[in-house]
Amino acid sequence: MESIIPIIDSNVNFTPLVFYRDFLKKLANFYREHPSEEIAFRLFGNGDNEIYNSNYRIDPIAIPLLLSILEQLSKFHRGPLKLFLNNNYATSSALEFLYRANFFKTAGDKDYYHQSGNSIISYNAEYLGAFKGKEIRKDHLVRSYKKDDYSTIEFQLYNEILLRDQINSMTSYYVQEHFRELLFDNPNTIAYHNTYIDILSELITNGVIHSGSTTYAMMFVDRYRTKFSISDNGIGLKKSLDTKVFFPFYYSKDEFRNSLEKKETKFSPVFIENLIDIFEALFYSSIKEREGIFDLMLNVVLNSQGYFRLHTDNCQIIVTNRIFKYLSSLQKIRASILYTHKLNENTELDNSIYKKDIVEYKNQIKKLFAKMLSVTIDYYSEETQFSSIRFFNVKFKGVHIEVEIPNR
Repeated sequence: MESIIPIIDSNVNFTPLVFYRDFLKKLANFYREHPSEEIAFRLFGNGDNEIYNSNYRIDPIAIPLLLSILEQLSKFHRGPLKLFLNNNYATSSALEFLYRANFFKTAGDKDYYHQSGNSIISYNAEYLGAFKGKEIRKDHLVRSYKKDDYSTIEFQLYNEILLRDQINSMTSYYVQEHFRELLFDNPNTIAYHNTYIDILSELITNGVIHSGSTTYAMMFVDRYRTKFSISDNGIGLKKSLDTKVFFPFYYSKDEFRNSLEKKETKFSPVFIENLIDIFEALFYSSIKEREGIFDLMLNVVLNSQGYFRLHTDNCQIIVTNRIFKYLSSLQKIRASILYTHKLNENTELDNSIYKKDIVEYKNQIKKLFAKMLSVTIDYYSEETQFSSIRFFNVKFKGVHIEVEIPNR
């Protein structure tokens, strides 16, 4: 016996927030109430009922999240999940968009390039036709990146730096091909398009190496904004750091967490631990020689006047220029850290001076992170549009990044 869970409800835009707040709750309730049943999905809530009173929409950057959870569940059930489709007056526009955005091929057996898909859903392809002919840009496709895409690379390489460089060189090519034109379409990203390509390549490379899952990404540009999201359902931020055997001299395991003073809050300890996991990962990223997730946050918020959201497990942080004074100070120290790393790489700096300077900058940036964490907790609001953090009762493993940049 199987139960059918609706994905996109009528007259509700399926945004990332709806995904975290409502859709994950549906899944949790299903597994709590029907632990022994097979799960199946209906893409549109009302199906063929109430077609003239129903309307279905999905935010493009929610697609990677949806693919991530479907992949996670397909692994749990050890096979593709059934997805029931309806093609009618109410559903045709959303169905056509998902079809042209490569959702079905990515989740099915063959992707847009007729390479192997991810085989996480099964569906009746006969419903995918008789559309209105609404073409979308060739760049507005959901992308997937997994180890199978790097068949020429030996993943058992002992030298992690060499492995990372090999994967990153291929990923950079993919990312340029997939997203470069979209970054040129927004005046707030065009000046930094190379930086975005480098950072996105690094993040996707991390997902391919460490997550143990497929990394999904999508970028979308309209008249108002550029939006993109990256999602994997892998081991997450904390385990990614915990599984590292060696750290550089300037970082020790759980260094940021261990530097914090104990502070009573009104929140569940699980939520606070998740929040600290996020800050730990951002702190580590802020002192590394490679640009990564921390640099993406700075570029989005300070250079492109956008919004940056990062989710892991039960917690999401939302970073905007409302905390400009902290971000501006972090950016200045980060610039000094990168410059010092570069001098050392070019052997233009005595090693003892290099280590002394990096540790000094690290301690400065650590104090700023601690202040930012304290302010984030103190000014928490349950009104999601005002809060810098969101806590969700349902855990969603992996790392999930969403970005929105105004197009002006």
